[in-house]
Amino acid sequence: MKRTTFLQDPNALWLKGNVHSHTVNSDGCLTPQEMKDAYKTHGYDFLAITDHDVYSDTRHLTDESFTMIQGFELWANAEDDADVHIHFLWEDEIEGIKDKQVLHLPERTGKCCMPYCYDLKKKGAFVMLNHPYWSLINSSEVGDENPFDAIEIYNYGSDWLENVGLSTPFWAELLLRGQKLWALGTDDNHNHDPIDDQYSDSFGGWITVKAKDRSPKAIMDAIRTGSFYTSTGPEIYDFYIEGDEVHVLSSPCQKIFICGQNRCFQRKIGRYVTEFVTKLRGSEKLVRAEVEDAAGRKAWSNPIFLS
Repeated sequence: MKRTTFLQDPNALWLKGNVHSHTVNSDGCLTPQEMKDAYKTHGYDFLAITDHDVYSDTRHLTDESFTMIQGFELWANAEDDADVHIHFLWEDEIEGIKDKQVLHLPERTGKCCMPYCYDLKKKGAFVMLNHPYWSLINSSEVGDENPFDAIEIYNYGSDWLENVGLSTPFWAELLLRGQKLWALGTDDNHNHDPIDDQYSDSFGGWITVKAKDRSPKAIMDAIRTGSFYTSTGPEIYDFYIEGDEVHVLSSPCQKIFICGQNRCFQRKIGRYVTEFVTKLRGSEKLVRAEVEDAAGRKAWSNPIFLS
């Protein structure tokens, strides 16, 4: 039996997108239209405008070749009241949220924040904890009972400009505790510098979904079910378990790691590695893959949970 997070549909599409970006409607420098045009020109298939504490309705920008996902980023609080940023994504509309609506917590406390997140999740939002490293929080500040569907493990803007954008250890600690969370990578771009300047915070971190079609619903279905991978460069063509073997197929790279609930336990290293097949040990609660190319760029699969 084949086990994988990727959609098993011979007609499925691989679609590249950024689901964390900011416009002039909050603290960014481009309009939603300018943002769409930039990402479409750079080969992306979808984009989410997620302005700080305000919803920018971009459904009218969706066309036959480019899809807009809806959402916003909330300045929020962890359970111990530490400052965090929380992301909400959805495909069409959420009850009670309208274009240009300012969205704040009734009060800035973790006690208030968690119910707010659960309420939006109940209404259909996908909930992600953003850039833990940038927020300077640790995994103990996330309770075992929480509303999160995913962790933002790579934030290009924070990584490229501030060196605090990689949060895979935070995610791994939560997985070790038994949390079943997907991992997303994004740009979190504000475009305070020209779009192709060396200081640009665009086009460095993304997800590639395997979706039924280009519709917002199909893309969000792929995100909700983990049918995607995160990348800063390499491509993951397939990741699955068949029998007692783990299979990874990727674009040319120099390292493929298979990770379990603890540290990496299998690897393949070479000058032109595109496939790795290895046996399970039998005690794994989950397996996931990381690949790295010769330039040091990485891609991360979502976990396949075995228990």
